[in-house]
Amino acid sequence: MALTAFLPIMAIISLVPAVPTLIQHFSQTPHAMTLIPLMLTAPGLMIAISAPFVGWAADAVGRRKLLLGSTLLYGICGTMPLYLHDLVAIFISRLGVGLAEAIVLTIANTMMMDYFGMRERRFWLTVQGVIGPLAASAVMAGSGYLTAIQWNGAFWIYAVSFPLFLAMLVWMFEPETVARHADEPEIDDSTFPWPRVATVVSITFALAIIYYIYTINGGSAFHSLNGASPARIGMILSVVSLAVPIGALVFGFASKRLTPEQVLGLVMTFIGLGMLGVGFAKDEVSMGASAFIQQIGAGMAVSAMIFWVSSLFGPAHRGRAMGAWSSAFFAGMFVSPLIFSALRGWAGDDVLYPFRVIGPIALIVAALMFAFAASKQGRALRLAKAA
Repeated sequence: MALTAFLPIMAIISLVPAVPTLIQHFSQTPHAMTLIPLMLTAPGLMIAISAPFVGWAADAVGRRKLLLGSTLLYGICGTMPLYLHDLVAIFISRLGVGLAEAIVLTIANTMMMDYFGMRERRFWLTVQGVIGPLAASAVMAGSGYLTAIQWNGAFWIYAVSFPLFLAMLVWMFEPETVARHADEPEIDDSTFPWPRVATVVSITFALAIIYYIYTINGGSAFHSLNGASPARIGMILSVVSLAVPIGALVFGFASKRLTPEQVLGLVMTFIGLGMLGVGFAKDEVSMGASAFIQQIGAGMAVSAMIFWVSSLFGPAHRGRAMGAWSSAFFAGMFVSPLIFSALRGWAGDDVLYPFRVIGPIALIVAALMFAFAASKQGRALRLAKAA
């Protein structure tokens, strides 16, 4: 399950080293400079559009067949560019990858909620957070190597879904979706919780925008420093990347002691402080230290959000809840660069200005999450006394 959940991330990062080669190969093709970068983000947009419908299907018809079919579709569409030579056809195949990703992401997380109670979820989310950066590094290195061999070599990476499909076909079973785990909160499933879904969508959308500010633009922030050596920047960024698995371990520790809302508050505290430090940094060392703090929060973020969503919905609505979360998260990813560009342009092309603006916003979100957690705990205490 942990490996399956990595497939949507792999679809984005696997093409990053291949973009210059693809642009060179299709240099004579009209609109290549637009279509090829869009190949990285188009799957995310497909997830944002289709994930809510996937969540409904998961609750209506079950999980296993959908996950098996989507994993197979991922491999088929992902490897199509190995024998397609028309850029538009390749772009369309990427939309198929996005549809498969929407199903994989939604169903894999829903099945984790079906299979495991809160304690086991915490463990597997920590495992995903630790192995994700390691797998991402391997995918990036493999993509660069395969692209050096042939212009479309990076697309061979998608073939990993075929043995994964066979393993799932043998060992994965349809979970009992009607059961509530013993350590889950008791949640009324009699009606669909629209207010809760709206809250999840709103908060997730905002958190995703904040999360992707550094993820997409962190390298540009370092290169904006006057006199910064590219070699020194590369070394600092490699050290900063170690903070992501550390963040996953921090999530595992914190989620045992704090409520899901408090963990999200802690995530936004790390991210907000780190972004403020990046925004006001005068040299690469201080920026690296701030980025390290920010990346600890980033390493916690996805696991913390999924853990939070899993605590809010009962068995009858898990699929739709995860579909709503997936849609909001990837919609935030799509919007984040637009907001960054607008803030940067408003400040006269100052790359660090968006960090100085979004950092305090992240800290405000953190304060709101801690306040909400305190209110929730107070309400629970009053109900317990009344009973």
